Amino acid sequence: MIYMDNAATTRLCDEAYRAMLPYLKDSYGNPGGLYDAGLEAKRAVGTAREDIARTINAEPSEIYFTSGGTEADNWAIKGVAGLFHDKHTVTAAFEHHAVLNTCRWLEVTGKAVSYAQPDVNGYISVEEAEKHICEDTVLISMMHINNELGTVQPVKELGHLAHKRGILFHTDAVASYGHIPIDVKEMNIDMMSVSAHKFGGPKGVGFLYVNGKIKLPPLLHGGAQEQGRRGGTENVAGIAGMAAAAVRAHREMECNLKKRYKLDNYFCERLSEFDSGLRQERKSGHIHLNGYVDEHKDERLPGCFSLTIPGANAEELIVRLGMEGICISAGAACASSDEGGSHVLKAIGLDRRAVGSTIRISMNGYNTKEEIDTFFETLGRLI
Repeated sequence: MIYMDNAATTRLCDEAYRAMLPYLKDSYGNPGGLYDAGLEAKRAVGTAREDIARTINAEPSEIYFTSGGTEADNWAIKGVAGLFHDKHTVTAAFEHHAVLNTCRWLEVTGKAVSYAQPDVNGYISVEEAEKHICEDTVLISMMHINNELGTVQPVKELGHLAHKRGILFHTDAVASYGHIPIDVKEMNIDMMSVSAHKFGGPKGVGFLYVNGKIKLPPLLHGGAQEQGRRGGTENVAGIAGMAAAAVRAHREMECNLKKRYKLDNYFCERLSEFDSGLRQERKSGHIHLNGYVDEHKDERLPGCFSLTIPGANAEELIVRLGMEGICISAGAACASSDEGGSHVLKAIGLDRRAVGSTIRISMNGYNTKEEIDTFFETLGRLI
């Protein structure tokens, strides 16, 4: 199998697997227990909290474990809405559905939300975000990296804008954490959502960073777990695995990024050759690389490509490539059943036909040049 859908999920890394094993069978104590098995589990959760906090320059007390990025997004946005009744939130039109649908829920409950529009290349400018701020704005929520385009948003500047206006700033960092450096203090981040399975950790676990000055109310009510703010017995194995994957990802980040940039350049070279040959053979238009322009070439996550292939049926290509053992997608896995196609591509101006001809390839350090060669050879044959 050639796996090129790492933006949807990543394979569990060896470090995470080994860290999880003891808590899946032998060390199964409840972290709330006062006996040795419970205290051992509690120590594992505490150590994981410390390890993760170090990766983003936060305090351990500012890390709250969740079931994943979706819960973390819901908690941050609904939590701020709970602190400030009937106030205004600003987000972006091409956010992940975990943010968009939470904001639509706010609207249903009578709260105001504005949606900043990305430009045609998939970037939200500070000026665009500022246009939507009003006197009642209490939260700006903007993703760090768009999960379909790979475009890196100006989070530090957006956070500065928010703080200058006395507004809280939240970012969905599900696509960025573990892949590029994040310092929550330097980048003016008040709250940040993360999901473990995007950087080599297990599915079903994540965390929300909350600045210690913010007294965010609980989303899930129950026991006194997570400093009394998130009820429910901790997923000890998942938390241990996530922390191990986080430590590994940050330890190897620089090396991994260098490899990904090389793969990125090679993919672009092969794409240029493929596009030229395809146009000669089919007399069709250029393959368009969404969110990839020279002026922003250093503001992308390497290895993430959104390709619009004129005249192609993206859904059929994905199925046929899958039958050949090559895994890609058309966009976010959680939105694969959306009628009309990707809201992200529509937000940057693609029409229905172009959306239906767009595929996403997302690689990481496990991929190779040989896999890229095989991808283009197979894609050409299928087209």
